[in-house]
Amino acid sequence: MSFYLHQGFVLFNYWINNKRYRYSTKLKIDRSEWDIKNQRPKARRGSIGSANRKINNTLNEYQRAYDLLKDKYGSMLTKEVVKEEFDRYFHNVKTEKIFYYQDYFEIYINQLQETDSVNKNSIQAYKTINKYILEMQQINKIKYNLQSFDLDFFNSFISYLRKEKKISDNTLKRKLGFFKSFLNWCIKNGYSINMAFKSVRVKGRETAHISLTDQDLKTLETIDLPESLDYYRDLFLIGCYSGQRYSDYSRFDKKYVDGDNIVIRAKKTAQFSYIPLNPKLKKLLDKYDWKLRLIASQKFNIKIQRICELAGFNEIVQADKFFGNRKESKDFPRWKLIGSHTARRSFITLSAQRNVPHSIIMQTTGIKSLSTLSNYIRFDKDKMNKEILRAWS
Repeated sequence: MSFYLHQGFVLFNYWINNKRYRYSTKLKIDRSEWDIKNQRPKARRGSIGSANRKINNTLNEYQRAYDLLKDKYGSMLTKEVVKEEFDRYFHNVKTEKIFYYQDYFEIYINQLQETDSVNKNSIQAYKTINKYILEMQQINKIKYNLQSFDLDFFNSFISYLRKEKKISDNTLKRKLGFFKSFLNWCIKNGYSINMAFKSVRVKGRETAHISLTDQDLKTLETIDLPESLDYYRDLFLIGCYSGQRYSDYSRFDKKYVDGDNIVIRAKKTAQFSYIPLNPKLKKLLDKYDWKLRLIASQKFNIKIQRICELAGFNEIVQADKFFGNRKESKDFPRWKLIGSHTARRSFITLSAQRNVPHSIIMQTTGIKSLSTLSNYIRFDKDKMNKEILRAWS
């Protein structure tokens, strides 16, 4: 930082990210009283000396104020912040608060939490994408506003998430969806934003999600297991017989029974599901008097995988992850790819294979669109082979 004289006024010279900026102190001094070498008023006696010392003391205050701003904002310091703070402190200028991206995001999250509009998992997803954006701020040494999110930003951001965070495209697509929800909220509330996000797309890829076959289901129903695994097997089968998410079928209770159906509102989507109380489902629920012991989903998945390993689901499955045009492939035994959500996928797939109309499957599972339903249905390779061979033999 430094001071210099321009047309009789003292200007404050400072650098941010190797770029020079100037701020007018509005202090006026005759050129003959300015020491160019020391960048300060000359030392004098009498009334002129008193005036020069007063200016010098004020310039020292500018230096101290700038040092405080650097300590406070670090790499986030901008010329706008310097001007606002100096105007307010030295010239009593009343300035409106400059709102940046983070300010709007905090308003958005607070509204979601206060109105209980989304569940805790969604709140965490919003906070995660926000954390990544703040990391980008730090890397680029810039403070984002709502106009900052242009195509260059999204190209850099997507590249950062793929390369540095190792986030595959399917996950990336979901994360960007949360950020786009925030930007759409900004539009709805009349905030001026960059509209480039409307054209940003990340292509979802087909995954190696596992669905159980009829034979798999029979194996799980009949296999002898250690007593410690019995409950986990039953809980998983309840999911297979009902087609619900674990967060919903783990909440089954007699109070949700309406005639021959269980009617429950999904925690994730708030959609109602109408689940026929088929004999296998009713038998398992009655076994536990409809009081299912809650299990943490991570622990539940570990137990399910152990059960499926004991059941002999050992075929090798290739799982692919896409990072733009780059593909990473790994081989896993099939049991390792099975989790609590496999139960829902298996119900949907087996129901479709048994010619249950899609509209009925959607009503049972609470799915509202055919495109979502199609993402769940896994094709039966054996059945496909038989049909093609029959057609071409």
